[in-house]
Amino acid sequence: MGIVDLLKNAGYTPEKSTAGDKPVLKGIYKCLFVDFKNEPEGKYGSQLMAKFQIVEKMSGMDSRSQFPQFTGYYKTDEAGAASKRNGIAKLLNGFFSVGKNVDTTSDMTLIDSLEAMKGSAEVYISAYKKNPRKQDDSGAWVDNPDGEVKQDFSFMTQVNAEREAAKQIKKDGHPL
Repeated sequence: MGIVDLLKNAGYTPEKSTAGDKPVLKGIYKCLFVDFKNEPEGKYGSQLMAKFQIVEKMSGMDSRSQFPQFTGYYKTDEAGAASKRNGIAKLLNGFFSVGKNVDTTSDMTLIDSLEAMKGSAEVYISAYKKNPRKQDDSGAWVDNPDGEVKQDFSFMTQVNAEREAAKQIKKDGHPL
């Protein structure tokens, strides 16, 4: 029996290599707001990009992966700015959740407030994988197993982060 026959009998099918892929973090992390960039003419329209560096793993995967930071893109256009899912309102709510208020009296003061918070504002993040999706022929969104899995996250209050981290540690059966 030849090699090809052995492969067929074993049910072999080609698979893409995952070597070098970035692992997606899952867990609760204390992070530091480290940078932002206002992109009025961004690739996906008017947006603001914000970066958060992990300073403490509270539960979940170790932060020494290839994702040592989280990057969020928040819409700043008329249609999307107020969205709590992907607008700048989500970012402002994330800061408000930990007692950090961003001055929103004008665009300039908003940018100045964010600039002043760089390197000092800590937030709590729940990290998870975002499964790839695509639109089917009817326009409905469905899972796309061939798409790229991405890192996603949401903001938490400190109390909720501590509670969820403790629950995760208890569930996983390992000490803090």
